[in-house]
Amino acid sequence: MPIDTRLIIRPAQVADKRILLEMVDAMADYDRKPRLDLTAQQRLIRDAFEKHLFEVVFAEWEGKVVGYAALYQTYSTFEASPGLFIDDLFVRPEYRGRHVGFELFRYCVREAKRRNCGRLEWLVLDWNHPALGFYDHLRAKKLEKWVPFRLNRDDMEYMV
Repeated sequence: MPIDTRLIIRPAQVADKRILLEMVDAMADYDRKPRLDLTAQQRLIRDAFEKHLFEVVFAEWEGKVVGYAALYQTYSTFEASPGLFIDDLFVRPEYRGRHVGFELFRYCVREAKRRNCGRLEWLVLDWNHPALGFYDHLRAKKLEKWVPFRLNRDDMEYMV
């Protein structure tokens, strides 16, 4: 049960396509990233609602979507168990301080436990001090000795 009865956490439905795109745009703006173009928007909707490559949950405050989390399952050979990765966890700035982010995160924790996951993981931008403080307060462990790497699509073309 959420801390505040005005808050509901719910899975996204196919009818929520427009809302998902609005929330992704809001997070892109906050993270100082470009918004998705039309082709990317179409891929995102297809991958979420047709291919089910990731899941989305929304936080509604008095019926208005004010936050979301996007997550997908991973696997750890070292733990011989599934894991859950939070790709996005975002709350509109004007709704922060109302436990919306906490409840979204708690939903992800419950889902990881329900799936018998050995770990729950996510990334935080190094400049996002509010998020870093939030996760520190929740006793999340900052990984030491692990350095994130990435190959983007163009970089992968170089390899083949």
